[in-house]
Formats: sequence, structure tokens, C-alpha cells
Amino acid sequence: MVESEVVMYEFCLIVYLTMEEPKYIGNFESCAVANMYVAEYYHDAPYTVCLHENYIVLPKDFVKREVHVSKN
Repeated sequence: MVESEVVMYEFCLIVYLTMEEPKYIGNFESCAVANMYVAEYYHDAPYTVCLHENYIVLPKDFVKREVHVSKN
């Protein structure tokens, strides 16, 4: 039996398509993984932020979206 690896998705990625309108993209296992995601899907974004979820103010109705990125 193979044990599965436990991965925590604690890093929030926020992308600013315009400086007035931040967009929550999802939670990632690290900011390094989030930055690879940005390079692939949001390379034209003028500004991005990746922070641990304990250091960002999220709305009360926030729904966590875990983004699983393939290592291949």
C-alpha cells in the first residue's frame, strides 16, 4: 500500500488585472508553485501577490479554492 503525501494549500494568489480590481485565483502549496502558475496563465498581469493565508484579510464569505498544479 502506498501512502499519499499530505499537501497543505496555504498560500493565496491574488492577481491584479487592473490595479483597482484584485482577483483571488486560489490557494497553492507554495508561492513558488503560484508563481509558475502566474507565468503560464497570467504573464501579462501588472501585479501579483502571494501570501500565506494567515497574513491576508479574506472576506467573511470566502470559499477556499485549492489549485493543484502538475509537477510534470
